[in-house]
Amino acid sequence: MRCPKCPGTMLAQTYGRKIVLHRCDECGGLFCAPDVLLEMKREWMSEIVLDSGNKKLGSVLNEVDDINCPDCGVPMEKTYDKNQTHIWFESCPQCEGIYLDAGEFSDLKYDTFMDRIRDFVKGARPDA
Repeated sequence: MRCPKCPGTMLAQTYGRKIVLHRCDECGGLFCAPDVLLEMKREWMSEIVLDSGNKKLGSVLNEVDDINCPDCGVPMEKTYDKNQTHIWFESCPQCEGIYLDAGEFSDLKYDTFMDRIRDFVKGARPDA
């Protein structure tokens, strides 16, 4: 499976017994199903093991938002987290897969005071 944001390859990764996702071997982007994302948020230390990509590169690649799903190839929809509106990601309308740039899952897992400031500064995704 090819990464939708860089020339890398999305490789299968597992964590624990319930988490299986794909991580880009170049940019560190993550692709998973919505139920896997919920499990990742519950699992202790999952952000350190799974979201190991370069956060600065992830921030740059966050600007690339017209991408196709790495699984089924259809154009992904631009969206944002409803609780932390500064976290912008893409989701597939067909297979419901979610693509997170490097660093986004770590930010998504914890809701902090700084996130409220980021929400205010960045706001919700304008075209979502």
